[in-house]
Amino acid sequence: MRKFLSVITIGSMLMTAAFCGCSQQNQSSPASGAATANDSKTSSPASADSSAYTSAAGSENSAGSSGKKVRVSDSALGQIWIDVLEGVKKNTLNNESFTSDGTFKYYGENGNPSSLVGIDVSSYNGDIDWSSVKNSGVDFVMVRLGGRGYGEDGTLYQDDRAAEYIKGAQAAGLKAGGYFFSQAVTNDEAVEEADKVKEILGDLKPDFPIAYDWEIIKEDEARTDKVSAEQATDCANAFCRQIAAHGYTPMLYSTSRELYFKYDLSKLADIDIWYSEYEDTPGFYYQFSMWQYSKTGQVDGIEGTVDLNICFTDIADYAK
Repeated sequence: MRKFLSVITIGSMLMTAAFCGCSQQNQSSPASGAATANDSKTSSPASADSSAYTSAAGSENSAGSSGKKVRVSDSALGQIWIDVLEGVKKNTLNNESFTSDGTFKYYGENGNPSSLVGIDVSSYNGDIDWSSVKNSGVDFVMVRLGGRGYGEDGTLYQDDRAAEYIKGAQAAGLKAGGYFFSQAVTNDEAVEEADKVKEILGDLKPDFPIAYDWEIIKEDEARTDKVSAEQATDCANAFCRQIAAHGYTPMLYSTSRELYFKYDLSKLADIDIWYSEYEDTPGFYYQFSMWQYSKTGQVDGIEGTVDLNICFTDIADYAK
């Protein structure tokens, strides 16, 4: 596989800060272990009824639409038609190049490994033996930093073990990033959430991205139910712009239903995607740099199940 990730520049955000996905090189290129009432991150797949969603971000009204459509097969949504968006890179992964040892998935091409093994955790994972996690073959961890409740008040909250987890993971030799469960309905709220991330991290220096995790809530009423595709996209941009201003690398966590029907990816093309789909191989049409493929993983050092991830990168260059 050609080198997959890039140091990316969000020019559309009028910024000059350099960004990267899972690697630290000039290339082009998705968590908690348990869902809560305020964090639906590991909820069941979306219904195949795409009419339940508001306007499709990739519709003919999208500024990035090429006017062409393609039919894709999605494990959650079924057979759907999507617009081909200009300026948004397509997924070039070869699904035959995935392997598994029964615990983790790996990716490589031409005999060369091109992936890192990861997990994502929240305080619901309890006490973690990070040395055992590292020795099991895990390379990186994404830690839930906090979130916003999806009730009317939209109260911000902090994961009370976020700092502990990041410190422990990094001390054991793991790369550590994080995610924030958003329910922002305005740009100001998205910026407020990014500022909350900065407050939570304090002097900690994550060496993996900070992901914006905004989700359509299917199983309950939520303050975001009537947010338009345009506003959802603007919120994602606002969060990522502020995250970058704080010196972190932004990332967008999402499932296919948000990526196809809620976000205009032509306006988010410079932000790496952390894609969630619990299948043997990923089926998303566009490029992504991290994939969450299981919520039932078993890893030494963690009691119970944990989410599993794979990050696509050139390991040799990444390790320099």
